[in-house]
Amino acid sequence: MNELVNMLMTNSTFPLLFTFKNFIHLGYTKQLFDNYIKEAIQNKYIENIYNDIYALTVKYTDKFLPRELLAQMIIPDSYVSTFSVLYNYRWIPETVFAITSVTTRKKCIIDTENCGTFIYHNIYNIEQKAGIYLETDSNGYYKIATPLRALCDLLYLQKKSYTSTDELYEDYRIDKESIIQDVKSKDFNELQGTFGIESIEDFLTNLRKELQL
Repeated sequence: MNELVNMLMTNSTFPLLFTFKNFIHLGYTKQLFDNYIKEAIQNKYIENIYNDIYALTVKYTDKFLPRELLAQMIIPDSYVSTFSVLYNYRWIPETVFAITSVTTRKKCIIDTENCGTFIYHNIYNIEQKAGIYLETDSNGYYKIATPLRALCDLLYLQKKSYTSTDELYEDYRIDKESIIQDVKSKDFNELQGTFGIESIEDFLTNLRKELQL
């Protein structure tokens, strides 16, 4: 066990997912870091998650690896949305195995050996802020959409134009009661007028009227 591995195993506050940048302030050079990482991977203390992202193997940590955080680290200018968020809120019944995100970069699908699949959709040409918040934990933070924002992203991605919750249920099995439970008037206040997309703005107007919010 080398110095880097020992530090990771004894420092409970160090992020589970890390890159070389996390070690610069500790005085590590890139060459020293790479040498330690290579040795640690060979001895199965550390696994290379994706590109320059690493983590202790499950044998040596009891921390839960947040896949949403990993999605943010793979493509920083992205936020978790669409199916991942809708499934987390149980708006849709089907299990979602991939982490789905929205980015201003080109659409891509990234498969990792041990952490599953990450799908990034390019829906908008500019960075979005409304209906997106930071989720934080001991390992870092990531951007994630509110369920109403995630629904709007999905409808625009799939070019859907809806006027009622009946249509949502028919296509996605999203029932009105789920929306009522999780969506408040402030969610509409934050989103309406920010899309500049007629189909989405009309959907929000009609949905708000139906929910009487």
